[in-house]
Amino acid sequence: MKNQRWFGPSAALAVLALAVLAGPAAACGPIPLCLLPAVHFEYRTVTTYRTEQRGYREVRRTVTRKVPEVVEQEVRETVLVPSFHEEVRERTCMVPAVRTETRQRTVLRTEWTEEQRERTVMVPQRQEVERRYTVCVPEVHLEQREQTVLVPEVRAEERQRLVTVARPVTELQSRSVLSLAEVAAPLCDPCRGPIGIVTRLVPEVRQVCVPVLRSVLEQSIEKVIVAVPSCRPEKRLVTVEVPGVRQEVRTERVPVTTYQPRKQLYTVRVPIQREEVETYQVPVRSVALEKERYRVKVPEYRQEVRVRKVPVTVYRTVTEEVVEKVPCTTCVQVPCQVRVCVPVWGCP
Repeated sequence: MKNQRWFGPSAALAVLALAVLAGPAAACGPIPLCLLPAVHFEYRTVTTYRTEQRGYREVRRTVTRKVPEVVEQEVRETVLVPSFHEEVRERTCMVPAVRTETRQRTVLRTEWTEEQRERTVMVPQRQEVERRYTVCVPEVHLEQREQTVLVPEVRAEERQRLVTVARPVTELQSRSVLSLAEVAAPLCDPCRGPIGIVTRLVPEVRQVCVPVLRSVLEQSIEKVIVAVPSCRPEKRLVTVEVPGVRQEVRTERVPVTTYQPRKQLYTVRVPIQREEVETYQVPVRSVALEKERYRVKVPEYRQEVRVRKVPVTVYRTVTEEVVEKVPCTTCVQVPCQVRVCVPVWGCP
């Protein structure tokens, strides 16, 4: 266990041996074991000190560092300066030309001639024809039928019900009443003193019994006659209308269309094609080579030396003294609590 110290049985025996050998008991001889005190162990919290190393101290040091500085410096550089001059050149180009050419081709010419032809057509003819058809005619006839109906009736029935009645009851209650009472009081003169006795009215509160009515609820069962509605079945003869359908044959005249074949003549235009040679003009495109002169600007470059100033960063060495905190080792006693197991003599 952390922060705990344990003394085993060997330590206990050693302590007993020292107790036996020490003191005047050693001169008197051995001490009986029954006279030795009882030993038990218990845990106690003891404050101890441990050593820690901590602390800082200031130290002066000389530091050398680089400080940047911007300085303008002349730079010589060679640049190419462009210039242009005109020059006459010759080139061969292709010029389009169009010429007309006569050609021949065979075409088909269509001519139309009229012819008389015969065809058979169906001519419609309409005539009226009598036709018989059957229809259903609705009709209604009366019929006697027996019907069971429910006739309402009312019968008297005796029933019992629970009735709550409030019955007045008289009881005496004690109440406080304010009244006037006659009290004898001495009549005094300022010069001569008491000269007699007079009666005075003094308000007095006294208890009076007053009869009070209060309602007491009582429940009783009473008999009442109740009208109970009911229905009884009854058979009756009723006349009802029964719908029916009867078939009836009728005659009507309807138009009937028939077709009869008939021959007729008609004129048609018949196409006749014939070949024919025709002459036509065609534009033919061609290309001719021609030489032409043109002017161009030819670039050329010459070298030129130029001087310009550019910013240059240089570093300068600077020495300075600084104060720094350096950790140092210092022994410091820090109190802490530790649980230890110690022997205790005597009865626990």
